[in-house]
Amino acid sequence: MSDFNPHQPPGFQPRRTATEKQIWWSGRGGQNQIATRQVTIAATAVDTTNTPTTTLRAGLVLALNSSTGKAHAYDPTANDGTQVALGVLERPVEMLVDGVATERFAQVIVQGMLKESELIGLDARGRQQLAPRFLFDRHLDQGAGPLMQPRVVRRVSANTNVTADDNGALFVATAAVEFTLPTAANGLAFRFLQSADQNLTIAGSNLLHRGNAAATQVAFSTSSQKIGSHVLVECLYIAADQLRWVVSNLGGTTATIS
Repeated sequence: MSDFNPHQPPGFQPRRTATEKQIWWSGRGGQNQIATRQVTIAATAVDTTNTPTTTLRAGLVLALNSSTGKAHAYDPTANDGTQVALGVLERPVEMLVDGVATERFAQVIVQGMLKESELIGLDARGRQQLAPRFLFDRHLDQGAGPLMQPRVVRRVSANTNVTADDNGALFVATAAVEFTLPTAANGLAFRFLQSADQNLTIAGSNLLHRGNAAATQVAFSTSSQKIGSHVLVECLYIAADQLRWVVSNLGGTTATIS
């Protein structure tokens, strides 16, 4: 099916075939549950996981370059504004005009109810950035951030493998517990609190804490300092190619790093 977009610049453009998909929820009467704004997509914008990369698919998460104000694909490793998700591309956009990459106009969904499985390039950090303006069908219970207002409190008394689905949770240990972190993914964050006079251990890879940027374990086992051990663990890029678990000691008790 040929896809005509009235928001594109006029003139002859290549015929392209697009797969139609609905990335938003519909109301009871079929209404679109979204709000959009028009943006200029930079000529250099690409959809890195598509073939060809110059065809931007509907559902691609976009962000704005702080200097130019133009849209690119969301990039959590960037430092030019495109690391902050703006919204989601409403319809496919072909960036080539007569074989030349060209700036395009497009509508971006900036508020509404979205089907998360249809989105492209969304990670946990991007979801947090968009959460104040969007409702995602797969994560209806992920609201406030994990630092001040945990999404859920889980009380555990045995060694526990933390999963990505626990994002935003506060784990309260009621016995000696070792928490094993999941595979690192940008935007994941958890809190851990020891309520008993027992050891609290955080295990994983590439933990960053007090002089060590690649630790595998942070433990709180000092006698008389176990109760109240309390840490925030956040996964983020400290550089474009370095994803780390940043461990913040909220309780002030002594940590042993290995």
